[in-house]
Amino acid sequence: MRNKVKVIIPASGIGSRFGSKLPKQFSKINRTEIIAITLSKFHAVNSVDEIIVSVHKDYLSRTMKIISKYGFGKVKKIVEGGVQRQHSVFNALQNLHCISNDIIIVHDAVRPFISVKKIKELISAAKKHRCVILGLPVSDTLKLVNGNELIQKTIDRKNIRFAQTPQAFRYDILMKAFSYAVNNRFLGTDEASIVEYCGFKVKVIPGEIKNIKITVKDDLYN
Repeated sequence: MRNKVKVIIPASGIGSRFGSKLPKQFSKINRTEIIAITLSKFHAVNSVDEIIVSVHKDYLSRTMKIISKYGFGKVKKIVEGGVQRQHSVFNALQNLHCISNDIIIVHDAVRPFISVKKIKELISAAKKHRCVILGLPVSDTLKLVNGNELIQKTIDRKNIRFAQTPQAFRYDILMKAFSYAVNNRFLGTDEASIVEYCGFKVKVIPGEIKNIKITVKDDLYN
């Protein structure tokens, strides 16, 4: 029996910095909602079996309409998101029916520029390494500063990576890590940080420069 691949799309953010009445995932690029573009990428991957979306309770109906409009049949559930991203992902994770070696992918709703090719690469890597994320090398010089914005030292960037989503993990590892984080009141900034906190090693494979997280309106035109 092959590993099933299931995708969690956290889409609960309000995105106050975006400067729009609607959360940014519902803004459009060439007349298509950002969340729809993101979903279409995973829907196009044959090995993806199921998608679950977590959204703010006020936008459950809007999300359902978008999924129906584009015929995203792999989206099996829409669940209510939590206060923090971590809560939204954990709620979605608890609504999935999986076995230990299934692969769970988590991807930001507002990273619509990820390629199908890169998603496939991530899935292949996850089957081998169990815990995998995308990452980019740092090209700028990094400075560590104090509270007064005075430079304390220059950081060697050779082994530094910008983390991206999608991130992929074996189901049993991700569930154990999230449960451990909840019990210890640990709040991570991404899934990898939660898995790391639980003591697991995470592999980094090359990400994509175009795979930006849309934060402000200018990001739509980059």
